[in-house]
Amino acid sequence: MLDMITRFKVIFALLVVLTFLINVQAQKTDLAPWFTLEPEGAGFTVLLPGAATEKIEKKASYTLHAFIATVGRATYVTSYSDYEPGKLDPATALIANRDKFNKSLDATLTSSREITLSGHTGIEFISETPAHNVKSQIFLIGNRLFHIATLVYKDVDETRNVDRFFQSFKFTPK
Repeated sequence: MLDMITRFKVIFALLVVLTFLINVQAQKTDLAPWFTLEPEGAGFTVLLPGAATEKIEKKASYTLHAFIATVGRATYVTSYSDYEPGKLDPATALIANRDKFNKSLDATLTSSREITLSGHTGIEFISETPAHNVKSQIFLIGNRLFHIATLVYKDVDETRNVDRFFQSFKFTPK
């Protein structure tokens, strides 16, 4: 009987150690190195969970610079658009860009609120598509519009990475 109790204690101790090691390994995976993105002259810095590709799109009234990183089933986007002077109405630009962004994704707005970062007013909104959860923030400083967004498939939980991404966004001098 004593021998059986000793065996159970040893097995239990091994299970505890094994569980601990699995948790440590999972945490190491979550803490994979992130990349700092600070494009010259862009006016921001942000951390991304993977290397970003840049896309530049020139339109009649603005030039868009987008930096996109897709890791697993999540996409992280940081962009800025320089508008021609006088092309944006500060009172309506944030809401108009939110609505245009959602329309381009065929997304439904679920919540929207005013936010402030480093003294700059913006909006944060949550939307969804049939396949994705979308979180986004938009700020307007002068004639430059900053847009930070994540698109995450609904079948995965990327809350920690999404939170880290948004918390890392900072304005910097141009």
